[in-house]
Amino acid sequence: MMFQLIACSGAMMAFVFSGVTEGQSAVLLPQLKDEASPIHLTPEEETWIASLGIVLSPVSASLTGPITDAFGRKLGLVVYHIIMGIGFAVIAVAKEVWHFYVGRCICSFAIGLEVAAIVYLTETCSKEQRGLLLSTISPAFTIGVVVAYVIGGFLPWNVASAIFAAGSFLCSLGQLFGVESPAWLYKRGHTEASTRALQRLGRTQAGIRQELELFKLTVKEQSQKFQLRELLHPTVWKPFIIMTIFHLIHCATGVHHIVYYTIDFINRLGTTYDPLTVSIAISVARTIATCTIGVYFTSYVKRRFATILSGTLMTILSVGAGVYVYVWRDTAVDRRPFQWLPVACVIAYIVIGRVGVTPLPWLMSSEVFPLRVRGSMSGATFVIGTGSIFISIKMYEDLIAAFHIWGLLFIFGTACFSAVLLAVFVLPETLNKTLYEIEQYFMPKKGKKSGEQVDSTSRGEVC
Repeated sequence: MMFQLIACSGAMMAFVFSGVTEGQSAVLLPQLKDEASPIHLTPEEETWIASLGIVLSPVSASLTGPITDAFGRKLGLVVYHIIMGIGFAVIAVAKEVWHFYVGRCICSFAIGLEVAAIVYLTETCSKEQRGLLLSTISPAFTIGVVVAYVIGGFLPWNVASAIFAAGSFLCSLGQLFGVESPAWLYKRGHTEASTRALQRLGRTQAGIRQELELFKLTVKEQSQKFQLRELLHPTVWKPFIIMTIFHLIHCATGVHHIVYYTIDFINRLGTTYDPLTVSIAISVARTIATCTIGVYFTSYVKRRFATILSGTLMTILSVGAGVYVYVWRDTAVDRRPFQWLPVACVIAYIVIGRVGVTPLPWLMSSEVFPLRVRGSMSGATFVIGTGSIFISIKMYEDLIAAFHIWGLLFIFGTACFSAVLLAVFVLPETLNKTLYEIEQYFMPKKGKKSGEQVDSTSRGEVC
């Protein structure tokens, strides 16, 4: 296990730095808004700096597959860390507003390359290790947000960005000495190199022989040609529409508004609590929730129940916070009673989101599509998800101006309730289901096979 952890450390650090990118704007923008700042921003420029942290990730995500297929998973990780380091370095030396734009765009391009990290983890882990390591992706991401809040909150933005850049470059150097994906090596015809890679990962001789046989089956399966008409099949377009709606609802719940604009959001709630302290508390609570209830619910609890539970509780919390702010909107901040209430609601809102509504759109996008189109359609839903995040973040100031903070909280509540309706009526159940059973869910009734046929096929399926 120790060899595996060392080999996967570069991939896990990719998710940490993606979290740093997401959380950076929350502590960067307040420093730039300070009167002593040498660079001053308009509200429009603030939304651009925040939203550009995700804008190019759909582009890079669409390129990651062909690039890593041609040149290797390890190279994809090296390129990720180099590009991320360049982005942070540009921000560290920024002298004008457009420098921040460039740096954030570069970082967002790197985020799309984290697909290489997911593939690397999947292909280098044994089946016993895979579930454990993949479940640490969300915790690694939230740890990155905490790092951004702590370092970026207590150090000048240029110093913090320089530290992030140095860390990214060090990770790229470390990844150069890492192990290449054994599956990719085998696919490229390098059988001996694949065997040596498995040995470096600590596999036993019996385990190596078994994995080489599985590689042989996988390569044979991938040799089959993909036909465009597959996209018109119910097992493809139905889950794509459902996942698209789920991603749009996920963005409308405002979890990204809160993370990207944490300090500004807390200020607008109208409390006397220190916004930076509350921001760190939110980040720490999010990290703990992701590592505990988040891992438990995504691993053991039915998808529908998790979505209904989190959506219902999030609706109550967001509406409760919205009612509080609306009722006391004309009262001076220092005279408002129970000032802990809206802050507690927001913290609980983020924590409860980790139960289902926040992680499941991303997780289920890799479960609901048939194996023959899973790579391409998962990439397509990733583009939808990241693109909608960019749009929602960019609209933050406009939404605040149009609906005020209390109205925005009511919008969040409506979106959460929509997630509940989605789960009740159309969301498929994927936990502990075989790929064949999930595929049958989207088949027309006359096209479904009997239970015996399903059981027989699923027992023989290689996932």
